[in-house]
Amino acid sequence: MSAHHHPDDATLMSYAAGALPESFETLVACHLQFCTRCKQRIREAEDIGAALLEAAEPTTNRGRDQFFAQLMQEPDIDPMMDSATAESAAVTRQHAFPAPLQQLLKNGDTGLAWRRLVPGIQQIRMETRDGGLRLLRIQPGMSIPIHTHHGSEMTLILDGSYSDELGRFKPGDVADLDPTVEHQPITDGNVPCICLVATDAPMKFQGLLPKLLQPFVGL
Repeated sequence: MSAHHHPDDATLMSYAAGALPESFETLVACHLQFCTRCKQRIREAEDIGAALLEAAEPTTNRGRDQFFAQLMQEPDIDPMMDSATAESAAVTRQHAFPAPLQQLLKNGDTGLAWRRLVPGIQQIRMETRDGGLRLLRIQPGMSIPIHTHHGSEMTLILDGSYSDELGRFKPGDVADLDPTVEHQPITDGNVPCICLVATDAPMKFQGLLPKLLQPFVGL
């Protein structure tokens, strides 16, 4: 599988430097499970950083080096099952999630206990230090109200797809958004869109009704 939308270079540089909040770091780590392009970009960023630090104070980070060595050896894989798989199976086979997310689900002991936000949209909140990571499961044909962002938002598609003003996002794709982006995602296809979302601030909805509902749905 080949992703067509990726984290921007500034995000990848921050990941390589270990400077991302846990929620965003986890999302990028999931993307790296099947994106050779971004693996290579992070390796290049690490090489540049190592060269700058080498003369001043040589250091090693065996844990991160081993992690990337393993990533570079692993074949590209689909993070979820084939989109034609039955909906019930797609949300119960936990092993189909990328490894960093599986570990977080295990540590948080949340399983796949989806909580309904509004009809057609469910979520699972991840236990992270910054509290900004969640899984969303959105039924086909659902539309998220048009919105911008008070801060940063990253979305990784795990199954299904959605389209917005920026294009169509399918499994493996990442939307890396800042407060300047206004969009209205609409899920398409025949299966629910399951995505991992990292945020550091709430969405900024347009229109009176979405603004009134926002405190109740927690987006």
